[in-house]
Amino acid sequence: MTPGQRLYSASSTAEVIVVKAASVELACAGEPMLATRPESAPAGGSDTPVLLGKRYSDEASGLLVLCTKGGAGPLAADGRTMNELQTQALPSSD
Repeated sequence: MTPGQRLYSASSTAEVIVVKAASVELACAGEPMLATRPESAPAGGSDTPVLLGKRYSDEASGLLVLCTKGGAGPLAADGRTMNELQTQALPSSD
């Protein structure tokens, strides 16, 4: 896994780009993510969506990914569910 690498879910429509790499197995909706887009239409997943434009991190490994196409999730690194990073509010300029 390298920064800038695009990964595709085998079991949902989710796609991510690696922002900060780590040596872990990244999975989405219970299936390992692929380096190439699957040819068959993915179906399935759970009620936990992977949201477009959101960043997801794994604190234990330092992995950080950006979702470029939403779909069913959740994202997991070595079996640990990844957390959605919350955006920080910018200070207002009065």
